[in-house]
Amino acid sequence: MPRLELVETSLRHGQQSLMVSRLRLRHALPVAETLDHCGFAALEVFGGSTFEASLRFLAEDPFERLRAIRAAAPITPFLAVIAGQSLVGHRQVPDDLVDAFIEMSAAAGVDIFRCYDPLNDVRNLERCAIAIAATGKQPEGVIVYNEVPGRGLDGLGDVARRLVDAGYPTICLHDPLGVLGASAAAKAVKVIREAAGVPVAVSISAQTGMSALACYSAAGAGAYRADCALSPLAGGASMPGAEALIAGFSGTEIDCGLDLERVAAAALVLEHELVHYTDVIDPLAARLDTSALRGLLPPSAMGHAIAELRERTALGRLAEVEADVVQVRAELGYPPLITPLTEIMATQAVYNVVEGDRYATISQEIKDYCLGLYGEPPEPIDREVRRLVNGREEPITCRPADLLEPVMEATRRELIREGYPTPDAAAMVTYALFPNAYLNLVRGDAVAERLGDEPDLPAPPAASEPVAEADTAAGEPKGEEPEALPVRELTIEVDGQSYAVRIIGGVDPGGVAASQAKPAAPTVREGTVVSPMQGLLLKVNVKVGDHVALGDVVCVLEAMKMQNDITATRAGTVTEVYVTEGTVVAPRAPLIQIGV
Repeated sequence: MPRLELVETSLRHGQQSLMVSRLRLRHALPVAETLDHCGFAALEVFGGSTFEASLRFLAEDPFERLRAIRAAAPITPFLAVIAGQSLVGHRQVPDDLVDAFIEMSAAAGVDIFRCYDPLNDVRNLERCAIAIAATGKQPEGVIVYNEVPGRGLDGLGDVARRLVDAGYPTICLHDPLGVLGASAAAKAVKVIREAAGVPVAVSISAQTGMSALACYSAAGAGAYRADCALSPLAGGASMPGAEALIAGFSGTEIDCGLDLERVAAAALVLEHELVHYTDVIDPLAARLDTSALRGLLPPSAMGHAIAELRERTALGRLAEVEADVVQVRAELGYPPLITPLTEIMATQAVYNVVEGDRYATISQEIKDYCLGLYGEPPEPIDREVRRLVNGREEPITCRPADLLEPVMEATRRELIREGYPTPDAAAMVTYALFPNAYLNLVRGDAVAERLGDEPDLPAPPAASEPVAEADTAAGEPKGEEPEALPVRELTIEVDGQSYAVRIIGGVDPGGVAASQAKPAAPTVREGTVVSPMQGLLLKVNVKVGDHVALGDVVCVLEAMKMQNDITATRAGTVTEVYVTEGTVVAPRAPLIQIGV
């Protein structure tokens, strides 16, 4: 039996799972340089939510970050994890954007592309395989482990065969909740190997504490690779510790053959870099939790639901929401418990429990899911739920991306209109995925979250008082100096996301404007459409004078990274619009007034 190869994941999965993707490039580089000499089969350094976080919270270009890490670690192969046709987001994108993203990533340093689909719908992975093959890099297809009552492990072989037919020469079995025990891990690997006849790797979360034993059992059944993480970013929602696997498997038939001292030295470098992130590392994600073994989502996966319950002062109903998640999952066809599906189901469960009427409020993601825009679920969706969600609208049966028009040429034109006459491939790809975040970055408006090793921000300049003095030479008063506007830099948090805000100018507290009475807040009365939760208004679809019918969509609210349609509560004419697009609104904030 060959030695078990290890894939080290601290610079992507580890920091994404335990410190919300906040690891700065300057702290990642010394770790990458040390890891490059440890003998790992690959380093996972790119993909997932770290791409968006680099733009939004670190003020770093994701592709430049990848190139810099590649320069620091030129020896070991680099691995990227992408969500199939959704790449590094939660929405499916057109084929030409998939092609461009993979070509750009390969050129920047990625050697292995590990591709998964949240629903295990292989149709959503076909284009990725074609694009990766065109770059000469290695594609690896992922099966997300998913427990469906009454199905056992039989479905794994079917997915494995389809992945091989789609162009994936190796397969990775990914268990995002760590529910695979020793026996099940071995059986799963055997089923996949016998069905597909290709090498099988395993990526098993440490959440429940069983991952090391499951890896050992999987290797005994023929798995050739396993994911791990350096100890400072191992455990919990991350992967099993690299040092533990190396030492624990030493002297066995799957001895990893790595130098424990070198790996421990790399862990020490990482530990020194993490001293700046004490306020960032998530203690809930870092701890072991057996919730998944009891059919529940772990606290790290319930973060969105907990936040929404807290906003509604209904945190005491968490147990009801947990129970409803189980029911929602069954009604939606038992989708795998992986992002973004976990967040989508948990949010719907909050609506069901708090409002007391199941599926009375439905997120846009649930509607799209039931229409087939995410792909085909493992089991049929409950017919009554589909009727409640989509009415008479029929779900699609084709590959979702077949409905999407090419986007790259339109993206090039948009960037030119934004003032960038010759956008390169990296600019177009990044803008196509996250337009506002990219423009903020290149315009210098992105502000990185401050860490403990950074100096305090300079104090804002005080406003100068205009002084009119007599000009003794000319006998006339001097002209007034222009008044310097005060500048304040604040960080606001909305739904767990931090935003840097720079406020320039303001009203003099002692001036005339300050003495003027503030307009009274709108009164909630019959016909007032209110916000169901705190969030960002993406669209306001109506204006004063418009006639609306009961149930018409009047606003679209983004909360917890999901879009929610806000509908008219009665038919009538819009008499007031209290909000504008781009505004952050509080729960129960008045949005629209509808008169009879």
